Amino acid sequence: MTLCYNCYMAKKTTLKEIGEMLAHVVARMATKDDVAALRKELKGDIAGVSEQVTSIEHELKAIRRDLADLTERFENVSGFHKEIDHALERIAAIEKHLGLDKKIAA
Repeated sequence: MTLCYNCYMAKKTTLKEIGEMLAHVVARMATKDDVAALRKELKGDIAGVSEQVTSIEHELKAIRRDLADLTERFENVSGFHKEIDHALERIAAIEKHLGLDKKIAA
C-alpha cells in the first residue's frame, strides 16, 4: 500500500485535538432552550404583524364601503366619481402590495 506525499506529510490529528474541536463546537451550539426562546419570540412577532395586517384589512374594507356609499349618493356630481375611482385604484394597489387583493372582495 502506497501513500501519496501529501497524505504521508499530513499531520495526524490527536484525540485531544478532536476533543477540543468538539468542545469548541458544543460551546457555540444553540440549545433546545435557545431554539424554544427564539421560536416563542418569532411567534410573538408574527402575531403582532398579523394583527396589524388584520387591522389594515378592516380599515381598507371600511374605506371601500364608504367610497361605494359615496359613489351611490353622488354619482351625478361632476368629477367626484373620478376621485372615488382614483381612491379605489390606490386602495387596490395597497391591498395588492400587502397581499390582501385575493382575500378582500370588492
